[in-house]
Amino acid sequence: MTITRKLSLNFWRHCLLLLVVAHASRLVLTKSIMTPQSELELQGNFLTHPFAELAAEIREAKLDGSLRCAHGDKKCIFYFKAGRLKFAVSNSRSSRIFERMLNRGKMSREDILKIPNFQNDFEFTSFLVDTGFLSKDDVERLFVAQIEGIMIDALSWPDGQWTFTSLVRLRDGLEFDIRVRKMLVDAARVLPIDTVLRRFRSLNEEFKLGGKVGRDIELLPNEQKLLSMFLDEPLRARDLAPQSGIPEHEAVKSLYVLWLGGYLIRQEWNPAFSEMSVANLQSAKLELKQEAKLHVTAAPTPKKDEPKVEAAVPVVEEAAITVDEYLDRVENAETYYDLIGVEHKAEIADIKRAYFNLAKQFHPDHFHKAGDEMLRRVQAAFTKLSQAHDTLRSTDSRETYDFKIRREIAEKEKQQKAGTYEELSVQMQQANESFEQGFSLLMDGNAEAAETFLARAAHFAPKNAKYRAYYGKALAANDKQRHKAENEMQTAVKLDSNNPTYRLMLAEFFIQMNLMKRAEGELNRLLAIFPSNREAREMLAEIKS
Repeated sequence: MTITRKLSLNFWRHCLLLLVVAHASRLVLTKSIMTPQSELELQGNFLTHPFAELAAEIREAKLDGSLRCAHGDKKCIFYFKAGRLKFAVSNSRSSRIFERMLNRGKMSREDILKIPNFQNDFEFTSFLVDTGFLSKDDVERLFVAQIEGIMIDALSWPDGQWTFTSLVRLRDGLEFDIRVRKMLVDAARVLPIDTVLRRFRSLNEEFKLGGKVGRDIELLPNEQKLLSMFLDEPLRARDLAPQSGIPEHEAVKSLYVLWLGGYLIRQEWNPAFSEMSVANLQSAKLELKQEAKLHVTAAPTPKKDEPKVEAAVPVVEEAAITVDEYLDRVENAETYYDLIGVEHKAEIADIKRAYFNLAKQFHPDHFHKAGDEMLRRVQAAFTKLSQAHDTLRSTDSRETYDFKIRREIAEKEKQQKAGTYEELSVQMQQANESFEQGFSLLMDGNAEAAETFLARAAHFAPKNAKYRAYYGKALAANDKQRHKAENEMQTAVKLDSNNPTYRLMLAEFFIQMNLMKRAEGELNRLLAIFPSNREAREMLAEIKS
């Protein structure tokens, strides 16, 4: 019996009532008068059925109702209509609209204090519309961003409990268009392959082509190739790799993406919603009350000679950065906060949102055609990004990390007060410029000229693993410097032991030196950390053959 089953229905109703009053007081609970209540509620946990899969099942069955989720102290409710997510509420303060506007600098606390008492987000936004501070479009964007933020948070929960019920329906007046399919696809693409493989009971599961799906999502090459294979007949997961020529782990991951995105229908597996339960939920007879209104009025027209109040657009889009800017930031970040690009005091929800945006934009799957060197850097950066997110997304691990780096932050503040921090910043800039020049020369095949610049970069920033690794690579071209080259690469591995790029460079060096046993050992250590690393597997296979 799950934890959720142990909670009484009255407790859940109480939690629901608190959330509804705080966010959408016009929602109404209604009860079926024909179907027993137990048949209209399903319960489970996220270890067995993660949130992403639940959302996909609800969409496929076109269910009406609410999905209540709990993870520790966090609770949220998602409302579906005909399988489409239309609204969501959360007990997290950071999800409240006024908090989002405060955190993004769109309003100050002094501005908030001037607003009359408001009980929920609707009253708050209605006041801002009435005063001309927001437009109707601004309000819709705010609520869409709020709902998507709640969903992003739930997608990252490793465990927790859920309850789906048809006893609660959302009124038509509280509906928003949410890009659920795209969010599910993005979430699946950034999952580690080991996590995806655990989502299959066996590779005998069968998939068939789904219904018509919009073209709002750009599929990756492997995904397009697999989807085209289902045009004639259903296929089992185990048959995809041999027929497509795609490595099995990549084929399985692409298959999972296509299913979550609604392109395929999954069969012969263990769903959360059985055919019988879906039939019961769909036949529920519910009486809906009067449609709720948002009470959003147009901004007043300014009188003659009266200054016009421009409507603020409170939703802040993530600043677009190039892949070079992203890699430079990740490779030179002093803290996990710098790496993700958030302030040290940022809310966990904002940290997750920033990570999610970076992960879907710079996932290694997008860079297979960008060249081996670029792919290695992107893979290494993605590993660091995932480590940063895993540490900062949990309150406990974040507090431990903050305690660990508190001395570094204090030292930085001390240097700033002493006037030496700017000097160090200039030094780091010189190191970066020297590295860029040396790296460019090295890629052009001029290792001798690159050596001078890379040596300068390693001298200015001796704790930068990237500088030390590529300095070692340049030295390896000189027979008289090979011991020093190995030392530089070994230092890079010690500075950043979880970076596959530096271990691959060291293995390549050992192969160049005809030290096959040492190369094999280094590749085995790499695969123990990253078992799905294709380059390491291919290199190891070549050594053994």
